[in-house]
Order: sequence, then C-alpha cells, then structure tokens
Amino acid sequence: MKNFILLFSMLLFIACETNPKYESNLAVAKKWVQAFEDGNIDLWKEAVSDDLQDVAPMYGMGTVDYETSLQVAEFYVQNYTDVKFNEAVWLPGIDTLTMKPDGSVRAYGRWSGKSLSTGREFSLMSYHNFDFKDGKISSTGEYFDATGMVNAVGPAQRNVVVFTANVSKTNLDKFQELMDSDAGLTVTRNWEGCTHLEAFYNEETETYFIYEYWDSFEQYEEYLDWRMNTEEPSFVESVIPLVKNGENGMQAHYNNTYYNFY
Repeated sequence: MKNFILLFSMLLFIACETNPKYESNLAVAKKWVQAFEDGNIDLWKEAVSDDLQDVAPMYGMGTVDYETSLQVAEFYVQNYTDVKFNEAVWLPGIDTLTMKPDGSVRAYGRWSGKSLSTGREFSLMSYHNFDFKDGKISSTGEYFDATGMVNAVGPAQRNVVVFTANVSKTNLDKFQELMDSDAGLTVTRNWEGCTHLEAFYNEETETYFIYEYWDSFEQYEEYLDWRMNTEEPSFVESVIPLVKNGENGMQAHYNNTYYNFY
C-alpha cells in the first residue's frame, strides 16, 4: 500500500510539473463560460486577451479578432437568457508536435438557453479549445451550429416582404450597382425593424427579387413611404429608368400570412 501511495504521488507530481498552468488556465476558461451563463460581458473581457484570435462559429466568418469576437459575445449575452453549459467535459490540451500537455484547455458540452425576444429554447452540442498567454485566452475555437441555433429560436411568425423589379439583362449591371451602393440595400437593411434581406436575379423572367424580413409590416410601410415620397436625393428616381415599364415594373408584396419555416 505504501508503495502504491508513493507511486501515485510521484505520478501526480510529474503531471503537475509537465502541465503546471492547466489548473489556472482551466479557471480562466470556466470564467469565459460563466460570462454567457451569467449574462456578464465583463467576465468575458477579464478572461480574454486583447490579441485574441477566435475561430467564430457563424458560417463564413472564419478567424476574427478581439473586437469582432466581443461583438459576437455581446450578441449572445444581450439576446439569450437561462444559458447553461451542460454536461461539461474539461480536458487538458497537448502540443501537437511534442504530444505533451501545454497548458491549453479543451471542452465538450451542451449549450442550452432561451431567446429573450421569442421565448423559444435551444439545446445543442459544442466543442471549444482555448490557448493562453499571460493568463488570458489568446486563441480559441468555437464549434457548433450557430446559424442553426439562431434559426431555431427565431420567431414562429415572420413578416416577409417580396419586392420584384423587371430589369432587362442589358440594365442588370447598372441596377445591381445601385443596389450595392451606399444608398441601396444597406439602407433598407439598416432601417429599424428590418432583420435581414436577400436579393437575387432570375435571367429567364428578367426579374430582380428582394426578400425582406421585418419585425412588422407597419415598419416596412414607414420605410416604403420614406423611399417613395421623402428621401432626398430620391433613390427610387435613379432606379426607375433601369426598370422595364418604369414604376409599373416594380411591385412590393407584403401583408403576407400563413408563414411557415420547414
């Protein structure tokens, strides 16, 4: 028994010597998680280095810096409640070259919570890796279906506007240039109540489509009235010459009902 205790003590001592920073780094990683559970962005700031490199979970974002990662963290803190990191498994990371513990931290678990705006709940598995410098998280990767999560807790009813314009192929480049300009669809997207929009062109029918998603159709009507009657200089007047049949070649379909997401 004495030999066993001695051997166990030696192994524990060796593990601590080869991975001396793991416990302190683990505490920092858990503080990062706690920031989302408590809805306290200050905890996130305490845990994260200003030089952070973060592999963001949103589709297409890739690796982002501190400021962008902070914006993502603030989005979660401000929009979700009752957040928990369940069934957490914390593991020491290793240096992939030496295959020895290097003080980094890995975590598996299941995030759950509820959207503040819709009251709908989410639950999804995730994996996280944390590397450290000077006692703070210097790089991290967050691997879960963030886009699917946002869609899952979205409103059960969406207010969708479908705008169409008849645009010939010869005028399409000029029309698209206007849509991409500072006065174009970014203005629509940034209007209060517009959550997002999508635009595309059908060559067979020579029709330009804009799908817009609004918190309410009343907000869309306010926006439309401003575009058509108030905006100076008028964006609509620059668009009309590029549309077949002018103003009659444009149409907005709204007050749509029976929305479903499949």
